[in-house]
Amino acid sequence: MHYLSDPEKINTQVWERIRELAVLDRFSSEEKQLVLHLIRECGDPSLAERIHFSPNAIEAGKNALKNYAYILYDYETVRCGLDQALLTQEPMSFVNKALVISLAKANKQTRAMASISQWKKYSKGCIALFGKSGSALCQLLELLRAREMESPALVIATNAGFVNAEACKQALIEGFDELKVEFIAIEGTYGGVSLASTAMNALLMLQRETYV
Repeated sequence: MHYLSDPEKINTQVWERIRELAVLDRFSSEEKQLVLHLIRECGDPSLAERIHFSPNAIEAGKNALKNYAYILYDYETVRCGLDQALLTQEPMSFVNKALVISLAKANKQTRAMASISQWKKYSKGCIALFGKSGSALCQLLELLRAREMESPALVIATNAGFVNAEACKQALIEGFDELKVEFIAIEGTYGGVSLASTAMNALLMLQRETYV
C-alpha cells in the first residue's frame, strides 16, 4: 500500500485536490478560503453548491473580530472545534446554565433555544454560531424580527437536521433584506457542529491573513 506520510505534501495536495473537484467560480477570493476549509472538513466537494454568503459576510466577520466582538454558540460541541490559538476572546454559551435548564423544562423548549434569551446582553455586533440547533436559530430570528434583541454582525449557520434546520436556515437567507443580518449558511438538512467551528476558524485565519 503506497501513501503519503510527509505532512507538508499531504497538506499541499489536499488543497490542490479540492480546487480540482469543487466548483468555486461564484465565490470571491476570501469566500473561497472558507469554502475550501469547509469542504476539507466534510470531505465532499459538492458542499460548495450548498454554501451561501450574504453580500458583506466576510467583511462583517473580520470587522467584528477586529473590534473584539463576542462569539456566541449554541452547543458546547461547537466550542470543542474552535482553535484556541486563534481566539482573542472567550467564546460564550449559556446552554448548561441552571437558569437555562429550568427555562427549557418549564417552557418545553430545547436548552439551546432557551439559552438565546441570555444572549440579549451580548448580541449587538457579535458573531453567532449555530452548529446543531435549528430551534435556537429560529428563536434568534423571532427575537430579531420583534426587535427584542440587537443584531449580530454575522450569523454562521451550519446546523444539520430534519426538523427546523432546513427551514430556519432558509429563513435566515431569505430574510436578509428585512433583517440585514450578514450570514454564512449551509442550506438544507446538511451541516454539522464541526462545520460551524471550521467556518469560524477559517474566518479567524482570514483576519490574520493566513491563506491556503
